[in-house]
Amino acid sequence: MSKAQPIDVRDMAIVHRTFRNVYEESARLVRAAPAPSSGRVTFLADHIDFGIAMLHVHHEGEDELLYPKLIERVPEQAPMTEQVEHEHQVIATALDAASAACATWRQRPSAETGEALAAALDHLNEVVQPHLDDEEQKVVPLAAVTLTQQEWDAMGKRGMSSIPRNKRAIAAGMMLEPLDAADRAYMMKHVPAPLRLLFPFMIERPWKKYASTLRTGT
Repeated sequence: MSKAQPIDVRDMAIVHRTFRNVYEESARLVRAAPAPSSGRVTFLADHIDFGIAMLHVHHEGEDELLYPKLIERVPEQAPMTEQVEHEHQVIATALDAASAACATWRQRPSAETGEALAAALDHLNEVVQPHLDDEEQKVVPLAAVTLTQQEWDAMGKRGMSSIPRNKRAIAAGMMLEPLDAADRAYMMKHVPAPLRLLFPFMIERPWKKYASTLRTGT
């Protein structure tokens, strides 16, 4: 199945930027001197667990709403599609390893457990980056001429609904921060008008406070 007019799939690369940044930054913060206090360890471990959970949610949405449709509707591309989808399993293993290392660091913070966590995050980043490239270069263009806009948008709605309400401002801040003005304006168009009006109070201010604590401990 294909359509003459591609749908708008620009948001996938935008969302991917969150995952392109979060694990490298987290590893760097875990390694930073001086050794973090117990409260700082808890904050960073919570942040890392949230970054891990976000990618799990993102991949679950693709496994449910994207890949089965592509395999069914474009069988001639199934080998490529299945190969990229299989990368989710490799990443899931790396996510689980990072999650376990984070739990150990949270319970027994030390130079050794911190370095083990940072190394697990480094490995996670190494397997995530080429997968994001594969999706953006191979899968997303195929989806653009195979899915309807409603089907595509359902992935984003599923992902947002899976994030706890008290974490949504943080998720939005993580996503919007690395964007240039054009991409930020594009994403804000999809935000309901009432929330756009309250954006400085409901998203921007909580994110700036969170980001300050994340990066400077204050």
